[in-house]
Amino acid sequence: MNKSAIRAFGIALFLIGALLALADRFDINIGLPTVTSSTDKDVEALQKKLTNATKELASLKKQATQQAAKNTHDDHMPEETNEVDTETDIPTDEATMTLQIYSGITPYIVAQKLENGGIIPNSVEMELLLANAKYARSLQIGAYEVKSSMSLEEIAKLITGKKQ
Repeated sequence: MNKSAIRAFGIALFLIGALLALADRFDINIGLPTVTSSTDKDVEALQKKLTNATKELASLKKQATQQAAKNTHDDHMPEETNEVDTETDIPTDEATMTLQIYSGITPYIVAQKLENGGIIPNSVEMELLLANAKYARSLQIGAYEVKSSMSLEEIAKLITGKKQ
């Protein structure tokens, strides 16, 4: 009797293993918890939050620039409100943003962030440049300060770590 109980237990384990293998092979959800589905949802939610935060930051920067220009105009200094700051000779209408590159980010998302931040006028050009064999799969994780005065090539070299 002892031998038959062990045999029955072995057969049961074999059948359970076979069922799990078939369920995995045919992508049947049998109620086991999965990690990837919640991770993908978290990444998407974080990407949306980051995109919204970037848009809000760009809007706030624009409002601050407009307010500063208005204050400068109100201070009886109309000759100083031209496009160049006299102390640093940097155009004041230049957009600047911090671009966050994280693991798994795609060239499409990078290009969209740059366009939403007012750094580049057309995200498609940047996406195509980053998809080029020279830069493909070379995005480096980190935070990068990018400016609208930079060329697409300069931005690509900065965020991929390629030599200037």
